[in-house]
Amino acid sequence: MNLGCYGDEVAVTPNIDRLAERSVKFNRAYCQFASCNASRASVLTGQHPDTISVYKLNANYRDTVPDAVTLPQHFKEQGYHTEAVGKVLHNYYTDLRDNELSWSVPARFDKLSHFFDYALEENIPSAKGKKTIVAELADVGDDAYYDAEITEDSIRTLERLSAQDKPFFLAVGFMKPHSPYNAPKKYWDLYQRADMKPISSIARPVGMSEHNWWESREIRTFPDVPSEGIIPPEKEARMRHGYYAATSYLDANIGRVLEALEASGEADNTIIVFWSDHGYHLGENRHWSKVTLRELDAQVPLLVSVPGRLAATTDAIVEYVDLYPTLSELCGLNNPGGLDGRSFANVLKNPDAGFRPAALTQVCRPWVNNMPIETMGYSIRTPEYRFTQWVDHNTKEILSEEIYDLNKDLYQRNNLIKQSRMADVVAAHRILMEQR
Repeated sequence: MNLGCYGDEVAVTPNIDRLAERSVKFNRAYCQFASCNASRASVLTGQHPDTISVYKLNANYRDTVPDAVTLPQHFKEQGYHTEAVGKVLHNYYTDLRDNELSWSVPARFDKLSHFFDYALEENIPSAKGKKTIVAELADVGDDAYYDAEITEDSIRTLERLSAQDKPFFLAVGFMKPHSPYNAPKKYWDLYQRADMKPISSIARPVGMSEHNWWESREIRTFPDVPSEGIIPPEKEARMRHGYYAATSYLDANIGRVLEALEASGEADNTIIVFWSDHGYHLGENRHWSKVTLRELDAQVPLLVSVPGRLAATTDAIVEYVDLYPTLSELCGLNNPGGLDGRSFANVLKNPDAGFRPAALTQVCRPWVNNMPIETMGYSIRTPEYRFTQWVDHNTKEILSEEIYDLNKDLYQRNNLIKQSRMADVVAAHRILMEQR
């Protein structure tokens, strides 16, 4: 996680770091699906992807579980005003915004796609579905990108909602640092490119399943990135630089929203949750982007700031589906039935408390919209290990397995599944996987 508060010595993220100083910081939080739509749908329904059958980018949980009560819907039904600004659900598609049930007013998100968010005219795509460069360095102001509009809208919304007597639930979804890695020049200038070196080999890991040795097309379909093979080191260096610059730009926008909350007078009466829909790779194991069952894709940042609670850091293992019941309990609401998550409110009081023995993340193959799923990958993270099974989606036959000792092998370079000394560990993890 490329944030100062999570130990990244290169990242310049002062506003998120300050939020961490008044939050409980979760070192072992995990998403349920390592891509945006499925993860967001899982978070906001409090249910696993297999429960709601949402895996692809164009899937809508209202088609698969029409009676699900979402997190904002739950608060709305309990007397809260609910609003969404920016990308909260995967709301490029109007029908994925869930306006009728989840939000008191329609969700506001006017950008067609991440991939069209450029500042310079020569880089703006001329046709739908077209990408241009992978990382734009533009000498422009902060208002040149869509996140600035989200920030301004959020500030106005906080001013309006804080003047009302009704409690509110406000979801703010920023675009960056999603590709293309675009940010104003001043954020690029915060970094020296030489400081951002690869942190693992790009050679194929030993014993890794074919399903996990997978290359996201998200980056490969930018015209200035090779469509296959090794990406030139100078291009990868620019991409990392752009990712860090975009992260610092995100941090600046978050800082402005937090300042607006303070100015509203509601900061001492507001729970703040900072989260990201999935983790990310920046060239580790030759992988860019997401949709693998590796630690870097599954692990996610999670900061929870509760007024009157002491800041702390916890190694408790939590899942994103646990956010829904946790927020409900913190606000004194009764949970609707059918949630897969459970409240970690006790961890916020006692950060040393245990919680889950394992966190579950999954992905599917193929991942492309409108193609039938052939294989599903399931992975559990325990305190020491990551254990993964790839399963035939129709027959449920286990096709391959992987286990990694993350204390010694964080980037999952050596699959230990065939080593006899691991037999008992593997057997225990198979039982845990079956339980999950």
